[in-house]
Amino acid sequence: MIVKAGEVLCIASGIFENYDRAGPFVATQDFDLDSFIAEAMKPLTEKWEVSSLFGDIPRVFFENGLITKLPCRKIYLGAMGEVDIREEQDDL
Repeated sequence: MIVKAGEVLCIASGIFENYDRAGPFVATQDFDLDSFIAEAMKPLTEKWEVSSLFGDIPRVFFENGLITKLPCRKIYLGAMGEVDIREEQDDL
């Protein structure tokens, strides 16, 4: 998958309690997402390492200048039938 400069994107991985999403971001340059992930996975030997890698990808992209943060307000509404309205903070 080719990500084009100027595209707005969010990055997500995992399911249930391991679900992770980050963004929105803006791509600062064109890059091949598949190639980047394949290269990053080469030294990994265990499945848990892959899940850990996925959570780190937004930070790695940011540190390598491939994306920049797009300011927005993130509001959490709640879960499991409970209302718990609050603003989420970025950890990137």
